Amino acid sequence: MTGLISLNDHVIVCGYGETGQAVVADLRNEGVSVVVVDRDPNRVSRAESDGHLSMLGDVLEPEVQKEAGVERARGILLLLPGESDNLFAVMTARELNPDVFIIARHQTSHARDKFVRAGADRVVNPFEETGRPIGAEFVKPAVMDLMRIFAEAADGGSEVRVREVTIEPGSNLVGKSLRDADIRAKYDTIVIAMRKSGDSTRFNPDPGRAFEPGDVIVCMGRLDSLRALHDLGRGVVE
Repeated sequence: MTGLISLNDHVIVCGYGETGQAVVADLRNEGVSVVVVDRDPNRVSRAESDGHLSMLGDVLEPEVQKEAGVERARGILLLLPGESDNLFAVMTARELNPDVFIIARHQTSHARDKFVRAGADRVVNPFEETGRPIGAEFVKPAVMDLMRIFAEAADGGSEVRVREVTIEPGSNLVGKSLRDADIRAKYDTIVIAMRKSGDSTRFNPDPGRAFEPGDVIVCMGRLDSLRALHDLGRGVVE
């Protein structure tokens, strides 16, 4: 439990049944930090015995998701036995972290659209999955984002570009961190790198570092999104 406080960019796996055990093992093999959450004490004990960071709790409760670090997590995988519980947990997770990648388990074919509308990025039925492993998106989330942006741009006839955006003194981004600015969700744009004034470019920028005037962020996205972000950097819009 003490390790949860400092954990970032991890994946929360809710439900440590057979599917959960397999997914956690895959993620750990890929070097992804994992937190297991289950409301069954026996399953939590099993997870601990398997060497995983785990906690006892019901993820339908927002405080439990917060304690598991959903606001700092890379993703959350919901494998609760009840479909309605998974659906409610999706809504809770999306509200707590607009950027977190959510995979949820469903059991009935008509429920898929409901999960997507509730905020799930991917909906799976473990009994039907025959392709890529469940949780593969958590291993290379930036790649998945790029694939989605390119696909959506192609469908809409837009162009995907890379642009530098300078943070000017009048911008409302000044003083906000990359995480607080929520650029990916608001502008559907990926921040590839950041350069502090007079410093070298740093890839995979620290999401908690506050923007300062003169900072430059290197972004990838559709042209219309990049233009809007450029205006935000100049202080033209909020």
